[in-house]
Amino acid sequence: MWSLENPAIKNGIIAGIGSALFVLVLYLVNPRWIFGFPSYITTIIFIVLMVQSVKAEKQTLDYTSFGDALKPAFLTFVIANFIYVVFYYILVNFIAPELMDLQKEITMEMLEKMGGLLGEEGVETAAEEIQNRNFDFGLKMASWTFAFALIFPGFIIAAIIAAVMKDRRPVDL
Repeated sequence: MWSLENPAIKNGIIAGIGSALFVLVLYLVNPRWIFGFPSYITTIIFIVLMVQSVKAEKQTLDYTSFGDALKPAFLTFVIANFIYVVFYYILVNFIAPELMDLQKEITMEMLEKMGGLLGEEGVETAAEEIQNRNFDFGLKMASWTFAFALIFPGFIIAAIIAAVMKDRRPVDL
């Protein structure tokens, strides 16, 4: 089960490393992009390889139940997410700690753009909260991020993939 011959493990490693490399490229080109829309491509990388894992599993079975499809999809996500979170922890704590200040700056910019929705008093309160918030990504936050991502989006995406890719129940005549 725990070998590189297992497509879910192999695809999880590929997805994790691929996502980490993609974020590294974003950082090298324009660090602000890490916190923007292009960073969602990492989720697409995860999904594509989760689907590939289920396809590989389906080839080994005559009938693929929801559970049979869920296991490789979720295992792929768990491994990929673990690699990604470890990479991100190393990036923001050792390679580019200035990214946490950039994240705070981008959050303040977004608040200013939404200022009309919150009113002047709401903006001041939110700005004060942002200034006082700890944006550090230490081991505790990395662990929490990893664990939370296992549920949302990890398990939810894996369940959707499994529901779509499972085989219909065979009809016994």
